[in-house]
Amino acid sequence: MTDNNSNEDNKIRIGKHDAKKQQVPSEFIDEEFLVPTDNIELPSLGVFNNGQKTVEVKYLTAEEDDVLFSPELLKSGKVLDALLQIAIIDKDLHPDDMLIGDRNAVLIQLRRTGLGDDYNPGPVTCPSCKEDYEPDIDLSKLVLKKLEHEPDADGWYDFLLPTMKKNIKFRFLRGADENKLAKSTKGGTKKKDSSYKISTSVTDRYKLQIMEVEGNKDKIYISRLVAAMPMLDSVHFRKYVREIAPGVDFNYEFTCKGCGYRYESDVPLNYRLFYPNADI
Repeated sequence: MTDNNSNEDNKIRIGKHDAKKQQVPSEFIDEEFLVPTDNIELPSLGVFNNGQKTVEVKYLTAEEDDVLFSPELLKSGKVLDALLQIAIIDKDLHPDDMLIGDRNAVLIQLRRTGLGDDYNPGPVTCPSCKEDYEPDIDLSKLVLKKLEHEPDADGWYDFLLPTMKKNIKFRFLRGADENKLAKSTKGGTKKKDSSYKISTSVTDRYKLQIMEVEGNKDKIYISRLVAAMPMLDSVHFRKYVREIAPGVDFNYEFTCKGCGYRYESDVPLNYRLFYPNADI
């Protein structure tokens, strides 16, 4: 029997990137519905990813709409992880292994190519007139904060706690750490002699970040230090990590729509980043 199917009918509906990896002959590649891709520069400059300075991602499509509005993923809080896993073409770099700053760079670019540069995070309070207004943020104005400070051979950094006078070594957190923190701090913890549940996100983060104290790598010892850390040390430590960590610089110049006051603050990120028209 003669096969009447044309080459057009037999074309595989995949992009060129997948075709190359799977060694698919060019005549079987669907040129009509190729999904555009981007090579996104990683703020970490490959220092923590075996020298990989960029990652290839595909533009968001209707398939990613399925991800964004999946009830199971919404309930579990894993929407962004699923989005990254689908969008990142280069499977040598798993989202769980990426620095949080690199993940943020990819997510912002995905949002820009998928939904545009205009972002309305909802009401914010003007520090001058104290009234709420809804800012219009242009995501194209956000810039990458590239790595400038090299870590040691272990990928760690040194910091002297100014009050405790103890030298610590710490690392930047990755996607897997972020997921672990989200899971461990969900719902909060009830402290002794308190009727309130309190989030432990700050101290849990420190326990993951701090790898060594005065040469001591024992996790129980590190947990004791975190529990006793003076607030001033905590503030200085967070500030230092923020200063040197690669990622997206979310500092933005706002103008109050009510009084016209201009000020700088971080862009508030919430569900409206990927759900601009939803109220969930």
